[in-house]
Amino acid sequence: MNTMRLSGEQVTQLVELLTVAAAAATSDEDRYQLHYCRSQVHQLMPGVEVLVLAGVLADMTDRPGPDLATRNACRWWSAELAGLLSVASAATAAAIGLQPPSSTGRGPQRLRLAA
Repeated sequence: MNTMRLSGEQVTQLVELLTVAAAAATSDEDRYQLHYCRSQVHQLMPGVEVLVLAGVLADMTDRPGPDLATRNACRWWSAELAGLLSVASAATAAAIGLQPPSSTGRGPQRLRLAA
C-alpha cells in the first residue's frame, strides 16, 4: 500500500474549497457529495475515493452555482488529485515490477491526505 501526504496547507485549501463549493451547490445531491468528500480528506483514502473526489470537483466546473474562482479551483484540484494518483500508481507498479495499471484507476495504492 502506497501512501502520499499533502501538506497541512494543501489539506486546508482543499477542505475550504469543498466547503465553498458545497455552499454554492444548487442541488442536495451535489451538497451531499461535497460534504462527504470533505469528511474523507483527513482519512486514509483508497484510490477509488480519490478518483471520486477528483470527479466531484471536475463536475462542479459545469454547475451553475459556484463562481468562476471556485470553478477554476475545482478544476485545478481535480487535475492535481488525478496526477497524484497516477504517480502513486506508477510508483507502486514499478516497486512491484508490474506494468502500470490501466486507465481505470484500479490498483493497490491508497492516498493519505493528512494535515
